[in-house]
This record gives sequence, structure tokens and C-alpha cells, in this order.
Amino acid sequence: MPATRKLPLIKKTLRRSTLLLCAIAVAGLGACGGDESQDPLRKYQDQTVQWTACDPTMMGPDATSLVEAAIHQHGDRLRCSVVRAPLDWAHPEKGDIVIGVTRLAAGKPEARRGALLFNPGGPGADGLFLSTLMLVDAFAGSNADSPQGAMQLRLLNEYDIVGFSPRGTGMSTRLQCATNEISRSVDLTATGWGTPENILNASYNDRKTAEACLKDPITPHINTDATARDMDLLRSLAGDEKLNFVGASYGTWLGAWYASLFPERVGRMVLDSSMDFTASFEQASLAQPPALQRVLEKVLIPYAARHADYFHLGNADADVQAVITALSPRMQTVLGKALIDLSASRSAADTSLGIISGARGLDNVLKAVEPSNTEGVAQGLQEQIFDPDDAGRDAVRRMWAQMLYQDYLSTWVQPQNQPISLSTFQSVFWAVQCNDTAATTDFSTWAAVVQGLADDTPLFLPNNYRNICAFWGGPRVKKPDIAPLKALGVLFVQSQYDAQTSAEGASKFFAQLPKASRVYVSDDYQHGVFPYMDQCVDPVVTAYLLGETPKQRELVCAGKPLTQDALLLENVGVKRGEPEVYEDRKKAEKLINEFKRGRALAPPDTQVLLEHW
Repeated sequence: MPATRKLPLIKKTLRRSTLLLCAIAVAGLGACGGDESQDPLRKYQDQTVQWTACDPTMMGPDATSLVEAAIHQHGDRLRCSVVRAPLDWAHPEKGDIVIGVTRLAAGKPEARRGALLFNPGGPGADGLFLSTLMLVDAFAGSNADSPQGAMQLRLLNEYDIVGFSPRGTGMSTRLQCATNEISRSVDLTATGWGTPENILNASYNDRKTAEACLKDPITPHINTDATARDMDLLRSLAGDEKLNFVGASYGTWLGAWYASLFPERVGRMVLDSSMDFTASFEQASLAQPPALQRVLEKVLIPYAARHADYFHLGNADADVQAVITALSPRMQTVLGKALIDLSASRSAADTSLGIISGARGLDNVLKAVEPSNTEGVAQGLQEQIFDPDDAGRDAVRRMWAQMLYQDYLSTWVQPQNQPISLSTFQSVFWAVQCNDTAATTDFSTWAAVVQGLADDTPLFLPNNYRNICAFWGGPRVKKPDIAPLKALGVLFVQSQYDAQTSAEGASKFFAQLPKASRVYVSDDYQHGVFPYMDQCVDPVVTAYLLGETPKQRELVCAGKPLTQDALLLENVGVKRGEPEVYEDRKKAEKLINEFKRGRALAPPDTQVLLEHW
């Protein structure tokens, strides 16, 4: 494929171009005219995309070797570029930003059905790496003799797989909120949250963070409305009549926004682990602690009790719950942060319970040794027995305890308040939330709401105590009405116990879209379900992307067993028969887990845990 390509759209007739520009004008983006002086958006529609070899460092030093391998594997099919877009779609005269894009060209150009865009969530996640490497490499290893494998290979042959850095992230024009003012310590225990001094400190941090973000002139333009319009620009530059899209988590919000703006341009759209687009970001945030608690109570605790000889947390649900309840409030806070980071993936269930075991052991030590006595704590942890039956598991759980201790030290013993600075991810995460929808502006009211959550779900207070939007000055865009969505055949995918986008909110949104279909996975909490590596979810989603309409409005698929449950089924001779979809199933599973793990499903304040499971 040539490195420079004048894209098909600009070669079409003047009448076709004029109609397209008129459609944009109707959307409120500009005037309809015959030259650039009359339509300032035309220069963006007519730009030439320079597709070049991808820089191996495009995802940073940690991913360089993976990008190099992908470049070697895919050759000229994998290309990168940047596209110019207006900073402000309503006022293009304010200048440009750039959007970073990657494209894996369709393996069979003669069968090409269009581009398939991915968004991994967040908001704030960089979609370049995830969509074009991990998932593609897993599907590239599909078995052509398997019906499902053959469909996955067709996806790669018939679609350009396109990833992009949403504005504010990655290879696009980036946003980062920072200031010299020093953050103040905040007590995130259920008993400490509601003190006047603590609420004042939390309010101070949120106010200063909002002020830091708003100092940047691009901040008002980091919102879903602008990103949706950027996506439509990518669609038009690809020469496609329709946008085909797979979005997970926040990506479902982005997809719904796009479809509400441009319903006539929607092709195949998969909304995986859906936010409730009829609600606000704040409402979605407040739904997370109860959902996290439900995963703990309905999935993880019964799982630990079923395999008491493996996890050593108790033989009954009540025994396992008592282990958690007995932890000190400070230890519960540290444990909760770790569990939040792992709550999106079913493959982390064993690790989550191992960390609970580590927290129990560490708490025992800290009740006997002064927490600041690092040598004494280290010695105490060496003497703790975490698993009496298996030295390897014992060592791993001791490692979790040591990691929790480091967090305990930095949180409670040796807090070092630094200048307020958000990562690029966190900056975009808050900018999109605050620009998209309204929030509670009275901080005392907010503090009372958080206290109620803390009382009911004390482990998960660290996930939802911030309210930066209280000091934002209100949203910068208006969320579109969902009426246009009601005529679209969008496909939803949802798990029953999703801790990030609760099934209640997802179901509320789905119920309002009569033409939509859904694949619902029972007895699982996976966030970002597809690919599920099963015979129920994946065939429906893949066939849908290849143009097939689901045969029923909702298909309920049984959740796959967790690791120890699956081993037990194998030991008693029960096999969950499924065709060999992948040439190397273990390799594909690793790639898909990496794909899902990398999705930004919650603000990644603690990513180190994710590197160990």
C-alpha cells in the first residue's frame, strides 16, 4: 500500500462532497458553501493522510518490543499517521489539534467492507496499541478449520482495523493537568472521611486540580462530542459511508454519542459493557461501589469458600467475610484499592483472593509491630504462614502482603504530599467527565453522599470520593438525545456482575432501544467481555460484525468457570467441549487477557498489581 494516499472521498463528485458538507452544517459545525472561505471545515475533509511506517516507540518504552514485533509481523499492512482536526468543531478558526491513528489494512483489499474503529474506554485510554496489536495478533492465530476461527480471520481480511488516540491522549495533542500547589492528605477510611478537616482537604485537592486543568486552553475541547466528530472525520477520510465501531466501557458512551449525532452513518456498532447513556457520569460513578461490593459478595467470597483448601480463607461465605471485616479500617482502605484495580477481569479472581490473604497476614503483623518499623514488619511477614500446603502459593501471597505494606507506608505512615499533577489518562478522564455532564456542586452534599457509600461499602471508598467537577463551572457540551438510537441495530454485550458498568444501568439503556440486540453473560463479572473465547458470545458478536443480524433480541450465555472451578470440572471428567478456534489457545488467551487488561476501565492510580497476574 503506498505511503501517501489521496483518500477516496475527495475524488468523488462535487455534488457528493457538497452534500456531505451540508450534512455537517446541519449538525451545527459550519456553513454549506463551495470553497474553503465559505466552509472552514473543508480543509480537514480534504486533507491528504500520510501513512508511514510506525515508530516502535509510539507507545512508550515499555511497549517498544511489542510494537517492533507487530511491525515485523504485519509489514506494510501496519501504518501510522496523524490527522488534523479542529480544536473547536463549532469554531474551526481557533486552530488545529492532531489525532494519532494506526491502521492495519484489510488482508484482502478486494473483500474490504470498511474500517473498524476501536475505543478501549477510560475516558483517557490510548486506543492505538490495544486495537491493532493484542487483539489482532490473537485473531491472526485463529484456526481456519474452525467456523469461529474462520470468521475471526475474515474480520482481519475484510476490515481495516483502526486504532486512534482520542484527543488529549497518546499520539494526539495531549492534555495534562498540573500545578505547583501541594496536595493535602485525605483519610479514606469510612470512619475518617466525614471529619470537617478531611472534607476540607478533599475539597481543596479537587478545587486545585480543577483549576490546574482549566488553565490549559485545550481543556474545554476534551469532551465526547468533539471526539465523536473526530471519529466521523476518520470515517470520511477512509472513504467509508458508514462507521463500524467496537467500544468498551466509556467506549460505549462514545459510541452512543456518535450514533445519536450521526445515526445515518452507523454501520456495525458493538457496545461492550455499556454505560447508561441516559444518566450522567456522576451517576455512573456512584453506581460502582455497590457493584464492586456485589462482586465481592456474590462471586469472590463464595468462590473462596468453595475452594477453602486452596485459598485458606474459610469454609463458608460468612467465614471469608469475617476475614475482611476483621481488618483494621486502614488495611481495608489499602486492600480496597488493590481489589478495585483487579475488579474488571475475571482472570484476576485468584489474585484478588490471594491479596485478601496477604492483607490478613499483614494486618496480623501490624497489630504486633509498629507500622513504621520496616525491619520488624519484614521479619513478621517472613514468619507469617499464608498457605500451609503449598510453598509457592505461600511465597506469592507473602509478596502481595509486602506490596500492600508499601502502599500502607505511603498512605498512612510516610505520606509525601506532592504537587498536584494528573497523568495524561487522569487528566482526560476528568476533563471528559466534567465537560460532558453536570455534577453536584455543593461539596457538603457530595461529602454526605460519599459517606453513605463508605458506610455500606467501606473497602471501595478510594474509587469514588473525588468530585473535581464540583469546581469545573459546568459542562461545555450538551449530550444528544437518544431518539435517533432507537432505530439502530446496535449490539450490546454485558456481564451480570460487571463492577465498572453495572448491569442495572446497562439494562436501563438497552431497554429503551427496541431495535438493539444484546448478548448477556450470566454469573460473571468480566468488564469488556468480547472476545470471551467461548461458543456463545464470540460467534454472535463476530457474525454481527460480518453483517449478520442477531436472531433474537437477547441471548443469555452461561459464564465460564473461574480458574479453580474449571480445574475441578476437569478433574471429575467434565469437559466444556468447544472447537479449537485458535492454533495456540494458550497464546491467544494471553493476548486477549492483555488486550482486556490494558483497557482503561478505571483511573489507574495503582497499576503495579496488574503486572503480576
